[in-house]
Amino acid sequence: MLIEKINAWAELCPERIAHRHREQTLTYAQLKTSSDSMAAWLYDEGERGEIRRGTPIVVYGHKESEMLICFIGCVKAGFPYIPVDSATPPERVRQIIEVSGAWLVLSPQRVPQDLVQTGTMIVDSLVMDQEGNLRCPGADNLSELSFPSTELQVPERNLRTVPACNQEPSPIASPERNSRTVPSCIQEDEVYYIIYTSGSTGVPKGVQITLRALESFLNWVNPAFQPEASNEVFLNQAPFSFDLSVMDLYMSLSTGGTLWSVDKDQIANPKELFASFYSSEISYWVSTPSFAEVCLMDPSFRDTLLPRVKRFLFCGEILTHDCAAKLIQRFPGAKVENLYGPTEATVAVTTLTITPEILSAFNPLPVGEVKPDALVLICDTEELTAGIVAGGGSLPFRPEVLPEGKQGEMIIAGPNVSVGYLNNPEQTEKAFFSWQESGVTWLAYRTGDAGTVKQGLLFYQGRLDFQVKLHGYRIELGEIEENLRQLQVVENAVVLPIERRGKIEYLQAFITTSKPVEDEFTAVLALREGLRQHLPEYMIPRRFKFLDKMPMTPNGKADRRALLGAQS
Repeated sequence: MLIEKINAWAELCPERIAHRHREQTLTYAQLKTSSDSMAAWLYDEGERGEIRRGTPIVVYGHKESEMLICFIGCVKAGFPYIPVDSATPPERVRQIIEVSGAWLVLSPQRVPQDLVQTGTMIVDSLVMDQEGNLRCPGADNLSELSFPSTELQVPERNLRTVPACNQEPSPIASPERNSRTVPSCIQEDEVYYIIYTSGSTGVPKGVQITLRALESFLNWVNPAFQPEASNEVFLNQAPFSFDLSVMDLYMSLSTGGTLWSVDKDQIANPKELFASFYSSEISYWVSTPSFAEVCLMDPSFRDTLLPRVKRFLFCGEILTHDCAAKLIQRFPGAKVENLYGPTEATVAVTTLTITPEILSAFNPLPVGEVKPDALVLICDTEELTAGIVAGGGSLPFRPEVLPEGKQGEMIIAGPNVSVGYLNNPEQTEKAFFSWQESGVTWLAYRTGDAGTVKQGLLFYQGRLDFQVKLHGYRIELGEIEENLRQLQVVENAVVLPIERRGKIEYLQAFITTSKPVEDEFTAVLALREGLRQHLPEYMIPRRFKFLDKMPMTPNGKADRRALLGAQS
């Protein structure tokens, strides 16, 4: 199992650096000791509060090493974790806490007062000292405990509300509990982590990924990309709340590598960012294509800056032909991998090495070949909808697969598919169903992505609904629209992706108001500020256009095609 592999590296290479962020380092020995202690304390608190096994815990922060300790500690104690980046607006974090039913928030940062007021238990300002002990202000050190293999049962009871740590500090662990027995880690069919994505109703959706799904992913990418055990450095560019980070985090930890995190301030400062690259010895580059494109704008971004890089692993958005070509030219000794997959299918499910031959043959680029234990099938959208509605999402259903060359909706089936959205059966039934293949029933997910197969290769051809990917982030346009409609004066709102050269460049909002707008500049500032209270920065439209009347289609819906013609 995954945790056993991570623990084994602590025994084999205790001083090996598991994580580095700026000047902060975390060894494998420190990761094991601190996560063991965290797990023991979590289990003890959960048992005392009658918290059922599997109830999620929010881990709030950015790129701190303490976040990794919290992730692994949660899993060891039998609780899935929800990574939430500290750049997320407090109101959205409050939503995630509320809809997830999280019983605890752990954070290396000081948690905003708005979150303290949720009534959820909060342990914040966690910091690892020079000896590798995890401390909380006013609390004793987390102390090391051993974990027997036998699993204990935690009674299923209702959640409780307890005071926040930063209100009434209390010991996280005490010496007399050092011999306490705790249950085994999260098991294969239990939820390992939950990542919240944009929701069309205005409420975020929590994608539940089991340990089985995560190990299915790792059992594919590790042999496919062949990292050298305990000798690789993986770039961590994406926030831990973005599922792309699962690739670099767990590829690194499962192979005894070092995760090298760059934070948002470094990314905003190219000089500092490139200095970090130069000292990093990165061998595996994991990022969105957009991040690489920004780096490629500097001519010094080449193999002399990153002489050890072996592979570029891209996922989360379209890898353009131009970006891939520049990388191959500037890093002749590295391979460029184009991966595809939604959060609901555990990071990625297809990959293809982009070679000069592939560049010559295809534009746009294919997203590759499917991992061995999964299926990606192109089906008719209308048939899918009718079949899922008829079966209620629970009955086995096998829609007809479209022939090669015909566009349809991409369906993913296999052990890597999510078990559904947390506490959201309605959305789960719309997106997930059972698929039977050779007598085996798998979970299947309808992606909403248009795709086709040509020459045996899969091609992504955009979204079939109003969900888009921008700079690697998946965004429900309906969520932005719903939040705009909640703002004062806004009568109706439509948000559209604006494309340039076949790629989404930015979002534009089209607004009708209940009264005339006298100063558009001031009105736009007010709209942006209002959205920032509920949405992360990447979901804020770049441009706004005020309309006297929203164009409508004959069936009474906003005419999005007409709006595209009216873009500024």
